[in-house]
Amino acid sequence: MKTTKVPRFLALALVFASLIVTGSTYSGSMSKTKERPSELYPSYVEQLPSLAGKTVAITGATRGLGYVTALTCAKKGAKVIMLGRKSKVGDTALGAVQEASVAAGAPHPTFVECDLLDFASVRKAAQEVKDCVGSNGLHVLCNNAGIMLQDDEASKDGYDITISTNVLSHFLLTRELMAELTKAAENAGEARIVNMSSGSGFGPPGFNPVYFTKRGGSLGGQRASYDRYHQSKLANICFTSALDDRLRARVSNIKALACTPGVCGTDMFVHATTKMRGSPSPRDQVPSPEDGSLSQLKCIADPSVQSGDLWGPKMGLGGLPTKMDVSPPTVLVNAEVKDKLWHLCEEAVGTFDL
Repeated sequence: MKTTKVPRFLALALVFASLIVTGSTYSGSMSKTKERPSELYPSYVEQLPSLAGKTVAITGATRGLGYVTALTCAKKGAKVIMLGRKSKVGDTALGAVQEASVAAGAPHPTFVECDLLDFASVRKAAQEVKDCVGSNGLHVLCNNAGIMLQDDEASKDGYDITISTNVLSHFLLTRELMAELTKAAENAGEARIVNMSSGSGFGPPGFNPVYFTKRGGSLGGQRASYDRYHQSKLANICFTSALDDRLRARVSNIKALACTPGVCGTDMFVHATTKMRGSPSPRDQVPSPEDGSLSQLKCIADPSVQSGDLWGPKMGLGGLPTKMDVSPPTVLVNAEVKDKLWHLCEEAVGTFDL
């Protein structure tokens, strides 16, 4: 009898499912859970180079991986621009990043209000970033924000809320800030665009263009919430690869990079496990958000990364970042898919010529 080799992406999904099962007796709320102590973050961050003199813009920077990334960049000396919706959580996060900036002798951080469910808000936020960075440009754009297992609802512009948040608004933000990234690349020798993806974007099903059309609210209901998330995370990697192709064609010093955090104890983990099994799994059963941020921090700061790279923990279960394949069967991407995604994103937010 023939045996079937389980692809890596399927193995990751099975292990994630087992993590949820291990929390099946837990019935507390998020406030009653504690994160696992960070095991790799302190020593990993210590060896990253200084970010002094650089400006880093991060979406979703007020909580989870985005907050850890913003705080770390401030500690490394960067000028941090935090993009997100106005909230008490955001005020607290900005205060903490401010303290870290002062301690590191870094410029004060800036908060820019940005709603990824509203293209007009994204355009307004991009203009504020332009005004903030001035002639120095933007050294790193970190498209970090994301949502998972959400209701089948339309954004203000009529697109699925998961697709709008995770893909379309970041495509728009990247387009709007390309001139600022180019300035930084010319002044400092390089700039970077870092797109947060997920192991949920690996493997089948392949790219489905219907999710990227103006049909928000009629894309499969709750039963298709994971399908919408998978499509968005696949699209993050496809966008990175398509962007890399175009940047290389113009011999640009801007690097396009993608990363995955692996399973870690963020708000998204709590939300996802609650959606899947009715109550949250304990966050101390998975790596901390700090340890989950390593791949993103590598893409931001490590001088050895190359444009087009995808970095993430092996098998999505924590550990140091490893370079991953951006090709089938891990990622179902090819030239046709990349061109189709780019075209659909342009239909949503406007032409993006490089």
